[in-house]
Amino acid sequence: MWLPDILMLLLFNSLYILGFYLAIQPDMIGWPITKYGSALGKWFNPIGGCVTCMASLHSWPYLLAFGLDWVFIPYVFALASLNTIIYNRWLN
Repeated sequence: MWLPDILMLLLFNSLYILGFYLAIQPDMIGWPITKYGSALGKWFNPIGGCVTCMASLHSWPYLLAFGLDWVFIPYVFALASLNTIIYNRWLN
């Protein structure tokens, strides 16, 4: 596990989350996910309700690449921060 590998995965993971979030917005191809998933209420946030919350559930690429280790928790925090920064800066 090297820092450049983790940083590249962090960037790609963030782009995956943001792309998924944008794809489930109204008038997009994944709109039924939001339409029916919103019945879950606040439990839908990690699935597709907010980009910051999605970092907790959608950080599975890290687990596939590196497994569960001590870096996973800081990775999720960094992913949540990066998602929020990118979304607020360029997408909102």
